[in-house]
Amino acid sequence: MSNLDHTDLRILAILQADGKLPYQELGEAVGLSAPAAFQRVRKLETAGVIVGYHARIDPQAAGKPLIAFVHVHPGPDAPMPQLLTRWRRAPAVLECHRLTGADRYLLKLRLENVSALSAFLDGARRAGCTVESELAVETAFERWVV
Repeated sequence: MSNLDHTDLRILAILQADGKLPYQELGEAVGLSAPAAFQRVRKLETAGVIVGYHARIDPQAAGKPLIAFVHVHPGPDAPMPQLLTRWRRAPAVLECHRLTGADRYLLKLRLENVSALSAFLDGARRAGCTVESELAVETAFERWVV
């Protein structure tokens, strides 16, 4: 669904900030009745624009204070399909992006400590990858898509 109008985009921005907002309040914020807001949200869900609702957890409170960015350079024998499956299932891997240029991936991890990062890096190395990592010392802000 690529033909999102201004109201759809406003609804998405509001729901990203508060996914539990009552339809009455959502409608008031975008100039719709509660039933019309409900229908718009259903349309966005059905079209696959809204793919789910999640609680945003404070990583510090959940015991995951460390953010690491890991560049992974697969070697010629690295089993990338298996690694991608493993990373997709790993709760520590928040994002995985294949980058342009040299064949490599950028991963964003959220971890308990440096030992957990070391174990992750060792696993990638054992699979035939070269890895480089950087730690975030501060997060100025994080934002979602819309």
